Amino acid sequence: MDTLNESEAQVMAAIAGGDDLPLLMMNLNRYQPGQFPGGELYREWRHINAEMISHVGGRILWNIPVHGHILSNGPAQPLDEILAYWYPSHQSFLDMRGSPSATRNFELRRELIAFAMVHRCDGTDPPLVMG
Repeated sequence: MDTLNESEAQVMAAIAGGDDLPLLMMNLNRYQPGQFPGGELYREWRHINAEMISHVGGRILWNIPVHGHILSNGPAQPLDEILAYWYPSHQSFLDMRGSPSATRNFELRRELIAFAMVHRCDGTDPPLVMG
């Protein structure tokens, strides 16, 4: 179950109320067994999740499967996927709760995701897939 970092949410709300800048959210996810990458629940969530993000002007920049980890300093959490979500502002991220897809997105998320950590990063010049 997700736990909201209330102090971070307050920081984001303060930024949204002032000199708001683009935001990059790095999502580190481990899914329920058998769902990644081709499970029905995963596929539905990715579709609904993309709708919710685009509703507020955001984009999924890239996603990449994780094949293991070579170094940890503390308890290690195995991951399945890392996703990079870009939003035009902190406010747009906060506005996702009002998206028509939000309720279904979060229902699917509760069923699908076994572990997640989401990091707030500078979205001014986000890394893109280089060709």
